[in-house]
Amino acid sequence: MSEPATVSEFVADDMLGKTLASLCKLFAIASGIVLLCMAGMSLASIVGRAVFTKPILGDYEMVQMMCAVSVSMALPYAHWANGHVIVDFFTAKARPSIVLFLDSIAGVLMSIVGAVMCWRLAIGMVDLKKNFDSSMLLGLPTWWGYAPMVPSFGLLSIVAAYITVVRIYRGAR
Repeated sequence: MSEPATVSEFVADDMLGKTLASLCKLFAIASGIVLLCMAGMSLASIVGRAVFTKPILGDYEMVQMMCAVSVSMALPYAHWANGHVIVDFFTAKARPSIVLFLDSIAGVLMSIVGAVMCWRLAIGMVDLKKNFDSSMLLGLPTWWGYAPMVPSFGLLSIVAAYITVVRIYRGAR
């Protein structure tokens, strides 16, 4: 509880790890850009509603889509930077080998969840595109929101598996 809120980014020493780190950072930057665009659009819509009684049409649709995209794009870096919420109440005084074992299980589960989400989002995206599904007010194809989420969850799955394997390897030495 008294730990400082610092980012302890995973350090990779091989080419694959450095590539994954760069991809995670790229996705996180894209996530921030989406959030900034969403905030600007929301601000413009609120000002338009208050001052001119004319909000931006479909602002709720866009915020909904942009939130989902932004969160999913930030997840790989959050995992890389060990930024997920960790409740260490039971493991605070445990041996490092037990913590490594539990972290490995969590990493495998994160990798599986990321892969399943990637798979199901890809299927949903193809289905939405095939059926010409679109948003109500703007008529935007809804599959557009899924397109950045599929590689985001794929990257999350790969990053979780990579970190888990490397941590086990390092812990065994």
